[in-house]
Amino acid sequence: MTDHAVSRRSFLKTATVASIGIALAACQPIPPINDAEPAMGQVTAAQVTDPESLKAFVLAAQAEIQKIAVDLDSAAKLKQWVKMEGDWNSGSTFLIILAQNGNVYAHGKDRGAEDRNLLDVTDERGTRVVEELLAAAAQGGGFVEYYDDGPKTAYAVGFRRRFVLVGGFSQDVSDVQVRIADLPTPAVTASEVVDRESLITFVEEAARIYQEALKFDKDIPLVEIKNAFRVEGGDWKIGSIYLYVVTGGGVTLFHGSEPFREGNPTDMTRTDSKGVPFAEELIGGARREGRKFLLYHYDNPAVEGDEETGSPKLGYAVSLQVGDSEEKMVIGSGIYIDTDDE
Repeated sequence: MTDHAVSRRSFLKTATVASIGIALAACQPIPPINDAEPAMGQVTAAQVTDPESLKAFVLAAQAEIQKIAVDLDSAAKLKQWVKMEGDWNSGSTFLIILAQNGNVYAHGKDRGAEDRNLLDVTDERGTRVVEELLAAAAQGGGFVEYYDDGPKTAYAVGFRRRFVLVGGFSQDVSDVQVRIADLPTPAVTASEVVDRESLITFVEEAARIYQEALKFDKDIPLVEIKNAFRVEGGDWKIGSIYLYVVTGGGVTLFHGSEPFREGNPTDMTRTDSKGVPFAEELIGGARREGRKFLLYHYDNPAVEGDEETGSPKLGYAVSLQVGDSEEKMVIGSGIYIDTDDE
């Protein structure tokens, strides 16, 4: 079941440039505040044992992210960064990146949670935990106690402008409904992409909607937008026709068919069986020229035996300006064609 929570009209009024919303959560069962001994200094995920060490861990992660996320490329990689085992992900202690409106941008353990909004999540006693965490952050930071198979403690603090860092929140959210933005119907839907011209119109329509989103400095339901782009058989995806959004440097922000690619960089030097450096020509070309059309060869899941040679594919991509900065993101799609049409 889905919740079509965003109307076409409200979509264009609520979208914003925060396409990689940054907030954070470290998740592990933490005892109540009164049972804890104070812990001092910076700690890693493996060293979180009580509320004070949890707070120190979250603040250390905040400082680390502010240090490494200096541009769109590096910020986009946070989606995979939180999943890497190490100082910031160990056992039951891991990070979650949330938008201030409750949307999950990245989850250290559960990719499925990244499609959801947690604002309405309640604990065993009916406490709206995420709502209280956001309120605590708005007050400059603070602890929130909640119940999930016993008492636990979470900590929240504001992060950059519209985001919040949270630690210790570890509820199962698999039953939270997936919200899907009710986007404007494109002039050409995914099912209607059959040739060069219809592909161009399809991508241009997606770019127009996304560009309108980037003009407004308000909360954006980016999770809902991504979910709309990802619906199989919907306006924006059917079979091998899907949208992708990448940074100008090729880091995947959204992939309509393979979400696991999100946060991973594209090998911009990769070539097809004909020697065409398709990633650089398509993504790099769109970034430099504004728009790029390309014929290349790529593995078609519907064709057996083309893993090495690939099948002919038409790709089209458009660049979008990121706010008032000089950075750009690229949105595109592609269609497989018959060999005779090359």
